[in-house]
Amino acid sequence: MKKILFSGVAALALAACGGASPSPAAGGDPCGGDPCGGDPCGGDPCAGASAADEGVGPLKVGAGYESWTKLNTEKWKSKTHGGRMVEVYVNDVGLEAYKNDETDIPVGSVIVKTSFEADGADGPVFVMEKREDGFAPDTENWYYAMYWPVVPPKWQKRLGNAVYWESPSNKVDYCWKCHENYDRELGGIPAEVATWQQ
Repeated sequence: MKKILFSGVAALALAACGGASPSPAAGGDPCGGDPCGGDPCGGDPCAGASAADEGVGPLKVGAGYESWTKLNTEKWKSKTHGGRMVEVYVNDVGLEAYKNDETDIPVGSVIVKTSFEADGADGPVFVMEKREDGFAPDTENWYYAMYWPVVPPKWQKRLGNAVYWESPSNKVDYCWKCHENYDRELGGIPAEVATWQQ
């Protein structure tokens, strides 16, 4: 298993993307929430916001995450999620495996990362679900989604009024292209705020 230290992730992502500098606008860029400035080695996930993005239903995969175990003691700033403050919730299926770096993440595990804008407003909700073999071999069978039911006005021209991008849409390719650089495809939680390391 490859091991990548959380603190070294930004440097790795920059190198993987040709040394591009982070370029999120103040408050973070939902389309460039990665250190590659919105193009993590290929494609603009925000290109072509469509009428389908104008209204979204409720969160499907990850619904009810608020009742799951939150794995951080406090929010932390995630450079790879638009520089937003984030929190992580994991369902019971994946909880113990998530906390043990030597354990494979079991099928049915769902991880939800909530995010918050600089002004405290809700940012996108990022979702990962481990699926059965054959679902998406390129992504180690992870399902990805970005859910933002009320996009702030400053992003609406680019994104529309609401966003619900999910696998197999190429709009979430930037998620797995970043996550494939991490051990078990998980970005991790800094030790100083990880509940099980206190």
